[in-house]
Order: sequence, then C-alpha cells, then structure tokens
Amino acid sequence: MLPSDRLSVFEWRRLVEKLDRAVAEAARLYFQRLTSRHIRIDPNRWSDELDELRLQREPDYDKPGLPLVYALKYMPRRVISTLGSLLLVLGDRHPASVLDIGSGTGSTALALDLLNSPRHISLLGIEPSREMIAFAESSRYRARVSARYEEGSVSDGTLRGLTLETFDLLVFSASFPYRFDEWAPLLDALGGYEDNIDKMILVVEPEAKVGILDSFARRLRARGWPTERLCCHDLPELIKRDDIPLKNTQEVWKRIGSPGFTPPRTWWNPPDDRFLIANPNPSWPSLGESRMTRAGRPQSPVMARSGASSIQCRVGDGS
Repeated sequence: MLPSDRLSVFEWRRLVEKLDRAVAEAARLYFQRLTSRHIRIDPNRWSDELDELRLQREPDYDKPGLPLVYALKYMPRRVISTLGSLLLVLGDRHPASVLDIGSGTGSTALALDLLNSPRHISLLGIEPSREMIAFAESSRYRARVSARYEEGSVSDGTLRGLTLETFDLLVFSASFPYRFDEWAPLLDALGGYEDNIDKMILVVEPEAKVGILDSFARRLRARGWPTERLCCHDLPELIKRDDIPLKNTQEVWKRIGSPGFTPPRTWWNPPDDRFLIANPNPSWPSLGESRMTRAGRPQSPVMARSGASSIQCRVGDGS
C-alpha cells in the first residue's frame, strides 16, 4: 500500500509520471477511435461545451469527443483528489471490490491502481454516458485493478439491480449533477448502516456542490451511517504540489489543437474539493480472507465512530 506518511518526492514523481502516461495513452486510443468513426475533431467546441460547468450546468457528456477534452482538463485532478482522500481514509485496509458510481473517464480505477494495494481490486463502473465509458475502456495502465463499465445511472434503477453487498467500497467522484434531487432511489439502494457495516462510501465533489454533500450526509446519518467530512486542505501536502509537468498529456493536448486556456495540470491551486466518507472504519476482510471465509464466523467488532464528525476546512490557498 502506498505509504502517504513516508512518500518521498522521488516516489511521488514516479506516480505522477505513471498517471501522465495512463491519461495520455487513453486519450490517444480514444482519439484513434474517433477518427475511425469519422467524428469531426473540434476540440475548441468541446472545450466550449465544458464551460457549461462554470455556469453550474451540465454539458452533454455523450457528445462524441467531449470526454477527450474533459479527461485532459479534469482527469489528472480527479485522480489526485481521489487518491489523496483514499490515502487518508484507508490506512492499512484494502478493498477487494469497488462500485464506481458515475465513473466518467475512469479516474477512480486509475487512482486505485496508483495505491499499489497488496490486494487485487475488482471495479465495476456505472456511467450514463457511452462516450465516457468508451474513454474509460481505453485505459491500459491498470496492473492491480480489473475494471469493467456498464451503462446506467442512479435514477434509472441500475443500483437496485445490483447486489451491493458484494462491494467493499462505493465511490462517487464528481458524479452528482448540479441540482441533484433524486435521493429516494439512491438511498433505497444503499440501505441502512446496520446492514452495511462492511461497506465504505466515499464522495468527492468540487466546492460548488458542497450543498449536495451536506444533503447526502444528513440523509445517510438519518439511516444510521457514521460520517466524516474532509476538504482539499486536509490531503497530504506532497500530493498538492503542481510543479511536475504532465509531458505526455500535454503532448496530446497540443496535438489536438491546445483547447482552452491552460495545459493539463495535476492540481489546481486551490482545487476546493470536498469529501464525504460514510462508515470510515468498515469491517473489511483481512488479507487472504474472503467474504465466504468470514461468513462462517462472527463479524469483527465495528470500529466506526458513532454519529458524525466534521473536520473544518482550513483557510488557505492549498499550497
């Protein structure tokens, strides 16, 4: 497992280089698929579509080509933010199965791979956009994560059709649309805490959607889930450095016409990401122990703190 408290600058540079290669390779493969489909390459128009996010409106993620510019602009940040939060909450625990809800371009799978977990991880991504899935499936840099993606969403009943008991970790990474209000199907699928003591939920959203995290946290606590809140300033200092260039990703960005105003970056200063963790201390199987093995004996004691705790976000620029 990646030691966040002992991670050296050299080790972090190696991880960023791997992230850079992974995003660039996926972008190249997706770009090749666009050309084979005779899709008109118009990166500046795709970038203009993404500007809808600045107005707190959702772009058309199913527009062919849009995931390419989205990944170059946002995917490194999403990977680093998800990786940093996992380093804080996992400790020496290792999920074996992950459900990635709103999986987008596949940033969660890459973040989990960078963790270098001693346990191989199986990930199922649920994503409403077929174009986003096409980009996520272009990723070849996953040695410790086996990922597959299916089309679906919270509102169409996809979660109710899954056996959520088989997943250790549920991740929502920038997956909630603005003004999300379809809580009933989501909460019905998740259930109460008493039936999910061996499940952790991690939610990562930008500060602009902090109201959604507040609402989600209240609803989870009403069903008995213990919760914690973090923000970008709580992440390890080393991973917030933005001085390692993404050479391969920037090469792809230049090749398609340098859309937008700035080249791809690992981190924004400040990124203003917010995190919600439900059940921060799940009863997970130890290494070498399967769920079937554990089912035959009493569950280990639940170490989760009761109620809700909140870590206040420090005022600062994230540097």
